[in-house]
Amino acid sequence: MCGVKSVFIEISGKCNANCPYCAQVRIKKNNHCGGNTSPIFFKKIIDHLFTIGIIDKKDLPHINLYNWGEPFLNSNINDILQILKNNNLRAGISSNFIKLPDINKELLSVLNNVTFSLSGYSQSSYGKIHGATLKKVIANFETFCEDVKTHSPKTKIMIYWHRYLFNEHEFWSMHKKLNRHGISFGSVIAYLNDGIVMKRFLKDELSEDYIKRVKKDIFLDVIKKDVSNHKKKSKNYRCPQWDSIVIDESGQLLLCCCVTKYDYDCVLGEVCNMSSEEIWEKKLNHSFCDECISLGIARFVHNPNSSLPNGKGLYILKQKFYLNFRKNIGQILEKLPYGKNVISRLS
Repeated sequence: MCGVKSVFIEISGKCNANCPYCAQVRIKKNNHCGGNTSPIFFKKIIDHLFTIGIIDKKDLPHINLYNWGEPFLNSNINDILQILKNNNLRAGISSNFIKLPDINKELLSVLNNVTFSLSGYSQSSYGKIHGATLKKVIANFETFCEDVKTHSPKTKIMIYWHRYLFNEHEFWSMHKKLNRHGISFGSVIAYLNDGIVMKRFLKDELSEDYIKRVKKDIFLDVIKKDVSNHKKKSKNYRCPQWDSIVIDESGQLLLCCCVTKYDYDCVLGEVCNMSSEEIWEKKLNHSFCDECISLGIARFVHNPNSSLPNGKGLYILKQKFYLNFRKNIGQILEKLPYGKNVISRLS
């Protein structure tokens, strides 16, 4: 096995959000602080992955520049994007947009896709999870979208809404304000976003006080039911993480994206010192995977509850009608003189 379906290279292990159910909480409690990948080291990793055939020049994947950290905290992000451009690679980004990215306009086209994680559309909701100023975050996102629309219209932008008990009523207000051409929406019921903690939760190893606190925010009963259903179907489940490479900012190969570099049993070695055979041997023969699959976690994580909050069925139908109307009108305009100019004004 050589080429992979997805590659994650953490370019910043730091995070400027305070999400209480993320693995970053456990990392910070242990007084760990992530670092940033230097362009020189990033190039070394990319070159090595090409050399050992993990990245195949005939079937280039885009490189996801994140895992647990915030990629825009790496001040060398332009140099990193330039390295990808030089290798005909594109980037995937997931950001909280607490920081406005300072990306050179000519490098925006390197971005294949950008996901904006959002946990509320009021300061009280958003502040409860991300802990930042919502107004500033939205302004940063809007500025970024305008730059992308101008300089890289093919870049895919998604707003990924995290559903909590306290923000259910805010989704459609957000959708109405931010819905526009070029932005798609996704939704997921927020869960304990930490492979180690999820295991402890499903094995009833977490304290009662902790569970009581979590139940005020998260649909724990729904999650437990969903995982239980996935557990029944997990026999012989082939986890997509076996086709994925995850590398932290210090060049360590991690077992998968559900663990951190501080989960030492799941750190497989310095990726630049490993052959492709060593990588796959260590990834595909690990006891952590057996338990993760048998508990139903692996199947659950890769098939999350992505339903949208209730209350706007008619609104969805109107949006679908509007999009189909635009599509049909667009096909007609394409065939008319100056039609493309009209389309660009409608976009």
